Amino acid sequence: MSQTPARRTVARPSTMGIELIELETFIAVAQAGSFSAAAQLLHVTQPTVTGRIQRLESTLGAQLLRRTTRKVDLTPEGQALLAEASAALEGLARLVEGFRDKSRQARQKVVVAATPTLAALTLPIVMQGYSERYPDVQLELRDLHYADVLAAIDDGSANLGVLAYEGSDARYRFEALWSDDMLLMAPRSHALAQLHKVVPADFARHALVLVDQHQGLRSRIAAELQRHGLEMPPCRVVGNLNTLFGMLNAGLGVTLLPRSMARRPEVASNVLVEIDGIDLRRSFGILLSKRASLNAAEQSFCRYLRQLAPSLLAEALQ
Repeated sequence: MSQTPARRTVARPSTMGIELIELETFIAVAQAGSFSAAAQLLHVTQPTVTGRIQRLESTLGAQLLRRTTRKVDLTPEGQALLAEASAALEGLARLVEGFRDKSRQARQKVVVAATPTLAALTLPIVMQGYSERYPDVQLELRDLHYADVLAAIDDGSANLGVLAYEGSDARYRFEALWSDDMLLMAPRSHALAQLHKVVPADFARHALVLVDQHQGLRSRIAAELQRHGLEMPPCRVVGNLNTLFGMLNAGLGVTLLPRSMARRPEVASNVLVEIDGIDLRRSFGILLSKRASLNAAEQSFCRYLRQLAPSLLAEALQ
């Protein structure tokens, strides 16, 4: 039987019980040239400084300082320690400041994950207004499919999501901010474009083309059709609005469109029809991990989105 090679133990240097505050005090005395001046710099009493130096010398077993009537001189051992300790503490200070800078930057950055329609049409307005009010906060918008928004919230690569959440997963908390119902959009040459409204039975006769984030609506329609003994034909699913409009222009089906998008220029070449007999309203809002503890920047973004949400929908419907 082969034996696993023993792991080599890397020898680590020992500080031999030296306290960081003792080194800092020693450097202060060496640079100030006196115990009293060092005490003032460190905002401690002179006996405290004396005690720290005595402990340091005792730990090292070497005299570091010589007192004269006017000042304190370094011994050769003290000079050697001053050079090494100063370099070590300066390096440590840079490292600590680097950690703090990174932490400050993280607290001043908000990563928002949103489904494509919101990312393209709604959130740019929100982010522009927020950035004008809070110029020190760095905003990053990630345009993701519905499942990828959830994944980004799970793995922490996004601080929060903005979407129409239709689940009930215990991992998340969802705050609905506004709602929007759906219209049917059809090419002008399509049979459904001639109707004043469509009913569930119409969805059994015509194929839908849906963007990825609207697949939950398909389930609602299919359930309603099943109640009437009808079956829904297979849907085509696309990843973005450009592809969706392209397929409709090619006569490859009809789609569902939020009412708030009815005035978009891309819609003008198609016909919008009211939907009757089935509730396709969707609630939009903020999705967070239940484990999340929001920092000040993330909280301020959520507050701003709450304040702006009513006007966002109102403006889109004008």
